[in-house]
Amino acid sequence: MIRERVSLRGIAASPGVGVGRAVVVNADNRYIRRHRIEADTIGYECERLRLAIERTRHELEEIRARLGEEAPADYRLILDAHMMMHSDELLIDAARETIEQELINAEWAVERAVSTIATHLAQAPVDYFRDRAVDVEHVGRRIVAQLAGRVSSLPAGLDDAVLVVEDLHPADAAQLLDTKVAALVTGLGSATSHTAILARALSIPAVVGVVGITQRVASGDELIVDAFGGVVALHADEEERTLARARGSRFRQFRSALRAQKIARSETLDGVPVVLAANIDLPSEAALLAEVGAQGIGLYRTEFLFLARAEPPQEQEQYEVYSEIMRAAHPLPVTLRTIDMGGDALKGGVTAANVPNPALGLRAIRLALSQPELLGPQLRAALRAAVHGPMRLMFPLVSGIGELRQARAALDEARRELLRRGETVGHLDVGVMIELPSAVMMADRFALECDFLSVGTNDLVQYGLAVDRSNPDVAYLAQALDPAVLRMLDVVVRAAKVQDKRLSMCGDMACDPFTLPLVIGLGYRELSAPGIALPLVREVIRRIDSNEAAAAARHALDCATADEVRASVIERFAPTLGTLWREAGVSLRG
Repeated sequence: MIRERVSLRGIAASPGVGVGRAVVVNADNRYIRRHRIEADTIGYECERLRLAIERTRHELEEIRARLGEEAPADYRLILDAHMMMHSDELLIDAARETIEQELINAEWAVERAVSTIATHLAQAPVDYFRDRAVDVEHVGRRIVAQLAGRVSSLPAGLDDAVLVVEDLHPADAAQLLDTKVAALVTGLGSATSHTAILARALSIPAVVGVVGITQRVASGDELIVDAFGGVVALHADEEERTLARARGSRFRQFRSALRAQKIARSETLDGVPVVLAANIDLPSEAALLAEVGAQGIGLYRTEFLFLARAEPPQEQEQYEVYSEIMRAAHPLPVTLRTIDMGGDALKGGVTAANVPNPALGLRAIRLALSQPELLGPQLRAALRAAVHGPMRLMFPLVSGIGELRQARAALDEARRELLRRGETVGHLDVGVMIELPSAVMMADRFALECDFLSVGTNDLVQYGLAVDRSNPDVAYLAQALDPAVLRMLDVVVRAAKVQDKRLSMCGDMACDPFTLPLVIGLGYRELSAPGIALPLVREVIRRIDSNEAAAAARHALDCATADEVRASVIERFAPTLGTLWREAGVSLRG
C-alpha cells in the first residue's frame, strides 16, 4: 500500500537533516490522584512531597555526576537549571501551603502550584520567561511522577531512529548521549525552549512544536526531519530520503569543520577586527568562553536569579553569583544587564491578570525604578563584584533620557551606601540597550550620557514594526531586513560614532548568517550571541569584505521593502557566502 506523502510543520530548533524510522513515545495520560486529606495527615503528605523533591533532584545530580565534563556544555547547564528549580522556594512553599490550607494530597498540590507559576510565566512579554514556564511544568511532572512511583525513561534501540515525543525531559536526554539518534521531533516547545537547547547541545537535528505529532505518526513510519525549514515529511519516497541523507551528511561535515577551527581573532576578509562575545544566563556558562572563542560576555541576563521566587534575591546572594562570573571570565569583560522582566514574573505573578498588554507595561527598567528594593541590591552587588574585573552595566528597555538619569542616580546612591558601609567598590561602565524607536531617536543623547550602547535587535524589530513575534497571524511581518529596521540601526551607529562610544549588537541579527553582511556593512564591530553560534558567525565574517558590505548596506537603506533587501543581499553575496548559507540551512526563498 502506497501512502500519500504528508508534510507536518513545526519550528526549526536544531539545524540539520535526519532520516529514519520513527520511535514514538506517547505522553502518558498523566492521571493525577486528587483527593482530600484529613488534618492529621498533613505531616505525612508534606513528608511525601519532601522525599519526592529530594529523589528527583538526586536523580539529576547522579546524571550530572555520571556525565562529568564530557557532556556538551549546554546540556550540563540545563541540568544545573533544573536542579536549581528543585530548590525553588516559591514552588515548594506553594505546594506545602496548599496541602496545609486546602487539605489536599501532595500530587494535587504540586499540580496546582506548578499551574499557577507556569501560567504567569507564560503570560510574560519576554520569550525567556515564556520558555521557562515549560521548564517549571517539566519539574512539576517529574515530582508528581516520583510521588506516584512511575518515573519513566526513553526506550532502547534509538540508533538511527527519529525520536518522536511530546517533550523531552533533561533526565531522559542523558540516554541520547550514548545513542546515534537520527533526529528529534516534539509536539511542544519553541526555538528557545530547553528541548531545543538540548538538541543543539547534542547536535541532533530537531523540529519542535509540531502539534499532534504523536497522534499523526506511528512507530516504524519513515520520516525526513528537515530541521532547517522546520518540516517533517511522512511517507516520502526512497529517492527523497536518499537526497535528504546526503544533505544531512554534508551539514555534519560542515559543522565538524567549523568546530575544528581554532581561530583566536575574528576579522573580515580585508582585516577589519570584529569582537565576538557570548550571551549567558547561568554562572556556569562563564567558564565555557574559551571553548567557543568568545572575547567576553556581551550579555549576562540576570533574570534567572529572580525567576518565580517568593522574594527577590538579596544583595549578598547576587554578589556571590556576579563575583563567580567575573572570576571565571577574567580578564575578559562582562556586560551585566539589570533585571529585564515584568512584575508578573515576581512573587507568583499576582498582577499579571490585571495587565492588558504586559509588553507595554511595567517591565525591565520601568519595574526596577518603581521598586528601589529590587534595583538597589542588584546595583550594590554589581558594584562590589566589579572589583574582580572589567564590568559593564546595562539598563534594558530604556525609553528616554529621563529613565537613564534616574537609573544613574540609583547607581550613585548605591555607590554612596556601599562607601558608607566601608565596602570596596569597583568601576562600572554604564550603558543602555537600544530596543525602542524612542531610544533610537534619542541615540545621540544617550551616546552623550553613556559609556556604551547595545542594540537589542529582537525587541527593536518587535517594537519598531509593532509585531508580536509569538502571534502566528502577524509573525511573518517581524522581518529584520525591513528597511525601517535597517534605518534605525544606521541611526544608532552614526550616533555612537559621533561621540566615539562603544557600540554592540545582541539578538538574532548578530548571529544570522544572512543578515551579518548588512550588520557589518552598517558599521557594527562588536557582536554578542549564544556561544554555540559563534563558530558560524566567525566563519561568515571571515568571508566578508567590509567595503563590499558597506556598499551593500548603503543600497539596502534605499530599498523599499524587505524583499528588495533580501534580493540585493543574495545577488551581492551569494558568490562568496552561498555555499555557507546552504550548508548552514539558510533558506534563500524568502
